[in-house]
Amino acid sequence: MVTSSAGAGKASDRYGMTATMGKRNDGDDPPVADAAGLAEVGSLAQLPAGTTMRLTVGASDLLLVNIDGRVVAIGDLCLRCGSSLSTASLSGCVLTCGGCGWKYDVERGCVDGLPGLRTEMHDVCVDDGRLLVPSAIAAPATVP
Repeated sequence: MVTSSAGAGKASDRYGMTATMGKRNDGDDPPVADAAGLAEVGSLAQLPAGTTMRLTVGASDLLLVNIDGRVVAIGDLCLRCGSSLSTASLSGCVLTCGGCGWKYDVERGCVDGLPGLRTEMHDVCVDDGRLLVPSAIAAPATVP
């Protein structure tokens, strides 16, 4: 299942998801992996440069970040206070947690100034305006 909340405006994609600032919206169709092992989670039109979009993909809460056209996905929770980073402010490649003020270098996937303290990070492929993540992330979590 993919759920999202995004920046300003409303837009529907082919999965029927509507992205609206500050509101989570559930899509009815789960992402489907393509031959390259990638699952579509949205469109670049939903994520202009300098913005973020929160997604729940499979069992992972992720924050997509568009840094001047390069899109990355990081874990949505602050490592210090546990707040959602979807409320964080973005300046260049630095995301500042709204709960505690910790700064994350989203290009490197670490806390700014503490390179050894890393957050979950995934590359996002942009193909013909579609945002794609590795299907392993999109797979439902299994309990052993």
